[in-house]
Amino acid sequence: MAYALIHALSQVLAPGCLPVFTSDGLNLYFYAITAHFRQWSTDMATGKTRWQVACDLLYGQVKKTCRCRRLYLVGRLMRLGELAQLTQRLKVLGYFGTLNTAFVERLNLTLRHALAALSRRSWATIQLADELHTHLEWWRAYYHFRRPHLSLRLQLDVPQQRRGKQTPRRYTSRTPAMAAGLTDHIWSVEELLAFPVGQ
Repeated sequence: MAYALIHALSQVLAPGCLPVFTSDGLNLYFYAITAHFRQWSTDMATGKTRWQVACDLLYGQVKKTCRCRRLYLVGRLMRLGELAQLTQRLKVLGYFGTLNTAFVERLNLTLRHALAALSRRSWATIQLADELHTHLEWWRAYYHFRRPHLSLRLQLDVPQQRRGKQTPRRYTSRTPAMAAGLTDHIWSVEELLAFPVGQ
């Protein structure tokens, strides 16, 4: 699965793009990343050609240690490159520069809350992978087109008055699809279900 994930990522990257990688302590990611982001190089001394990992590849791992089902220690390990280089690249991308897996952990928690089949200690198990894939695709469409995100809202220049004693509306809600410019409104469930597949 780690190899399939990195392979799928490598297929959609722009030519020459070398991303910054961070992950948990699973060593299979290291093998998958080094297998995909390599290049042929010639040794000047011997003249032999070898398959070498890209020199600019940056990859750091966050290793968590638990005791009695509680987080005890968080260690950070650079598998490829230097920590200073990784910190600088993360800051250029707009992050704090700390090696962590907070964003993917947030996504995992969101998925577990949204799909009962992925919740731990749940009776809502799925027997077939196709069923899980169908549920996941429905959730993705709902998440991007139907559900407004608080972090994406825009502040209005002039607050809009509402009926009764309600406080004036100061923000306009947006979904990720609206923020990306794919649509100009929040879709209804009926609109989402009626949209032709493949368009």
